[in-house]
Amino acid sequence: MENMKINKLLILFVTVLSSIIIISCHDELDTVPLSTLAPENFFNDVDEAEIAVNGVYDKIAEHFQQNFIYMSDHGSHVGTIVLNNSNLNMYGWYTYTNSNRFVTGTWQTAYEAIYRANAVINRTSILDSDDPGKNRVIAEARFLRALVYFNLVRFYGDVPLVLDELLDLDNTEVTNQSRVSSNLVYDAIIDDLLFAEEHLNLASWVVDENYPSYDGSNLGRATVGAAKGLLAKVYLTRASYPQRDLDSYQLAYDKAKEMINDAHYSLDNDYFNLNSLEGKDSQEWIFQIQYDVLGEQTSNWGGIQNPLNEKAGGRKASDWGYGRMSPTFKFANSFEDGDPRLQAIAKGRINADNSIKYYNRSKVWFSHKYRFPSQPLSRFNTDMNAPILRFADVILVYAEAAAELGLDSDAHDALDLILTRAQNGGSYPALVDRSLTGDNLKEFIFWERARELCFEGHGKFDVVRAGLDKFMAEVKGQEETTGEGDPSKTKVVGWSENVQPYHILFPIPAAEIESNPNMTQNEGYN
Repeated sequence: MENMKINKLLILFVTVLSSIIIISCHDELDTVPLSTLAPENFFNDVDEAEIAVNGVYDKIAEHFQQNFIYMSDHGSHVGTIVLNNSNLNMYGWYTYTNSNRFVTGTWQTAYEAIYRANAVINRTSILDSDDPGKNRVIAEARFLRALVYFNLVRFYGDVPLVLDELLDLDNTEVTNQSRVSSNLVYDAIIDDLLFAEEHLNLASWVVDENYPSYDGSNLGRATVGAAKGLLAKVYLTRASYPQRDLDSYQLAYDKAKEMINDAHYSLDNDYFNLNSLEGKDSQEWIFQIQYDVLGEQTSNWGGIQNPLNEKAGGRKASDWGYGRMSPTFKFANSFEDGDPRLQAIAKGRINADNSIKYYNRSKVWFSHKYRFPSQPLSRFNTDMNAPILRFADVILVYAEAAAELGLDSDAHDALDLILTRAQNGGSYPALVDRSLTGDNLKEFIFWERARELCFEGHGKFDVVRAGLDKFMAEVKGQEETTGEGDPSKTKVVGWSENVQPYHILFPIPAAEIESNPNMTQNEGYN
């Protein structure tokens, strides 16, 4: 998509063209001759509608690649970058502009996914069919549309809200969409997720008389649990800065509590397992984007974050990464001594003898959360899934909402679930101090979310939700100390001195402003 004036062929046929793709749900779709791919001879039944919704998953998989990774964690309280690469450092340094290719790419892939979803929703809705799968396919498309709009409203604020299939492309009132208020976008997201919660299937391992379950061949499809969990996060986000719809804290608390009580998901016994290829189908994962190194969609996750390790005499890519994500100094120091998660997510230098030297807290760290048992096809071509939502996140949503509602004991109980798993049978980190209340408890939860969920695409969103003062305090002027402890080799980098309050949002891409007279720019980027 070049801009909001979408190519007619893309809008009308992009969904059905996905029928020749092997996509991320591990479904090998039947190949349909290109000469037959037209709206009037497709969407004849639910099976064809399911082929079409697979195309939405395919575009979602593209959306959650490196563009999203850089924008969601770089320049937050959690992550930065220490490479001498101006194209990538701009996220931590806050020097990007509205022509930045990643900012533009995230917008484009989001709306391409939305247009695919809208086509599926519209054309499946008018099917003359009593097949119970009809509403489930619509629910999948609406869940995926909600997921993408949730990214858009957090990245860009007010955005065009397109909920219908675009057909009349000669009508500029249709093609030149204006931005609408974030509150209207949140209303649409919630409406989609409530429908999805009612009509989706359960995960394959869950048995509940009120819902059907997927079979094992449909791994990666949206589920009832995914809709509930995402809805809890949406409510919490809407309650937080900048929306501040305070009534939504109760909604977030109730929905997260419902998920916990359902007991359909559980914390993995081993934190190290979660972001490995062996653990990517753990029952802690509520929703992931599935990638297949032998298929059409391979993953950037892990390749971007994992270190390109330095050692005497050169570099060694033993972790099969580019080293483009580093924990901030303050974040690395937020871990309690003995917390196993620090070694699970960060590592230091490889020595000349190939032994690993874990840096102390005064040196630079590298993200090492994603684990490959053997060398992948390439650092940008792996099977690592994109981590969208896991049960620990829902528990922390519950804890945060409880703290905001003054239900401190509930927040303590939820935090102890996370901390007990982190201990992995040991004594560290300590369980939560039950005397923590009010702002002190909220601050603990803020950093506990970082420790538990770091480098999974939450950093920028969480620090913005904490409020403008918190955003500026945690991001502006952080210093990263590099070197090996020798003062003559130490360099202090003030990596975010350029950050301004308007950086809570990214700019609307220049191509959208130039092509659409109704499009406006976010403050600070004109």
